[in-house]
Formats: sequence, C-alpha cells, structure tokens
Amino acid sequence: MNRPPPEESPLAALRDEIDGIDDAIHDLIMRRMALANRISETKRARGATGALLRPAREAAILRRLEARHAGPFPFPVIVRIWSEIMAATLVAEGGFAVSVFTLDDPGEESRFPDLARVHFGVEAPLLTARTESGVLRGVRDGKASLGVLPVPADAMSGDVGVSAEPWWLTLAVSDEERPMIVARLPWIDGAKSSAGKTRALVVAMTRPAPSGDDVSYLAVQSSDTISRDRIRSALAVTGIAVAGSVAWHDENGAPGRWQLIEVDGFVTEDDGRLGDFAERLGDDVGRIEVLGSYPRPPAPRRNR
Repeated sequence: MNRPPPEESPLAALRDEIDGIDDAIHDLIMRRMALANRISETKRARGATGALLRPAREAAILRRLEARHAGPFPFPVIVRIWSEIMAATLVAEGGFAVSVFTLDDPGEESRFPDLARVHFGVEAPLLTARTESGVLRGVRDGKASLGVLPVPADAMSGDVGVSAEPWWLTLAVSDEERPMIVARLPWIDGAKSSAGKTRALVVAMTRPAPSGDDVSYLAVQSSDTISRDRIRSALAVTGIAVAGSVAWHDENGAPGRWQLIEVDGFVTEDDGRLGDFAERLGDDVGRIEVLGSYPRPPAPRRNR
C-alpha cells in the first residue's frame, strides 16, 4: 500500500476532514430538500397551487445567517449559496418561472437577466420580455411566478427602465387584481456579480408579508400644485418616513400627476395613517394606492 511521505500526512488528514465536511454539507442539502418537498406536499393538500416565493421568510433566513457569520469566508458568497438552495426548492415545486425585463444592449445598470440569474439560480426558467408591460402581463396571466423590473426613476431623468407610462403607474391605476412589489434585488449591495450595478424590484400575484424591517411603496395621485416636500411633510406628521420618490406627469396634458413614494416600514391599505395623510392634504390628493413592500437588504458588511 502506497503511503504519502511523512511530511504529507498532516495534509492528507486535513483533506480527509474536508471530504467529511463536504459529505455532511451534501447530506444536509438533500435532507433540506426532502423537508421542503414535504412542505410542498402539505400545501398542495390544502389546495395551494404552484411555487410561492416568500421574501419575508428568505429575509429571516439570510438575516439569521448574517448575524452568526464569522471568519474570512465572504458573506455575499453565503447569500449566493442560500439563494441557489432556496430557488432550487421553488423550481422543484413546479410551475416556477421568472419574467425579466430585457434590453437589447444592456449597460452596467440594466443587466436584469444576469441579476435574476444570480438571485434565482441556474435552474430557474427565465422568460425575457422587451417591455415592462410584457413582464406585468406574464405575471398577471400566470405564465411567470415573478417579474423582475427596473427600480422606478423620474420620467425626466433619462434613467434606464423609464417608459412613457411607467410600470408602477400601470399597477396604480388598475382596477383588477394586480401584481404587487414583494422583493428587491440584489439582497446585498456591493457584492460582485455579472449583474454589475443593476438594481430591480420583483412583483408577484401575492401580497407581501412583513419581515420586521421593510420598505413600502405608495402611489399618490395629486394636483400639479402640490410639491414632494409637502407630501413628505404630511406623511411625516402621520409617522410615515419617506425614503425617496419619483413623479410622472401625462405629457398629453391631463391634469394632475402621480408620485411613487418609497417609505420606511410595512404599510398596507388599511393603515390608518394613510387616511390621516389624505385628510391633511384634502383636495390636493386623489387616489392613494399601496403597491407592495420588500424586506430591507442589510448594509454591506466586513467579515469579522
């Protein structure tokens, strides 16, 4: 029997230990999938159909891992590993696909298919759509479980993803059951990936659930005379902090405008603060629509 030279024996023992760890990791992944299949079978027995993304649950898992993570192994890689595992579970449930807004000549801030692939894994079917409305239609019609869309920008800014009628306005004015914002990509800013600096929001035909640290979107129809600062102040008085906003005005001359307002916290349609906000602004505000929420990603961290 050939034995390694004496100086190699310690390395051989360490490599054997790593092999044992690899086997244990593989065993746990297979065990996790088996448990996920049992959950899926239980949901189907209760009448649920199709794969269901749960961003609040994913956020809880990643936040727990972030809190316990230590050592030199990069935490963004941990996020990538767990994203693959969780996405593979959705694919295994069946009926899971992602509709992605796609540009013919994407730049560093518009690589939406790359961003979707990084988050939803190598096994997830991606359906490309050349328009924002195409993404929404795919989700609404059930061809896709999720839609990946550009983070909204002001119509006059020239930013990537802005169309003549932005996708968030389509949601705001819809009187039918509509997709809602449920997640934001990527989970960690600053992580290196093929998606570059691309940022996106995810929509689905499900209502978001609170994760404990969330950001919500409100679409507010207002008069031309009301400023963003006035809206921000009126919301602040009710206890809702504004993180940012974008505006859209009908170039064909229809009176008034819409503002999409990003606010801190998990806000729903029955939140009493929205009624207080409307009363404070009176006739200057028309419809107020809650377009969804997403779990707030953590700030970039250094290994510890």
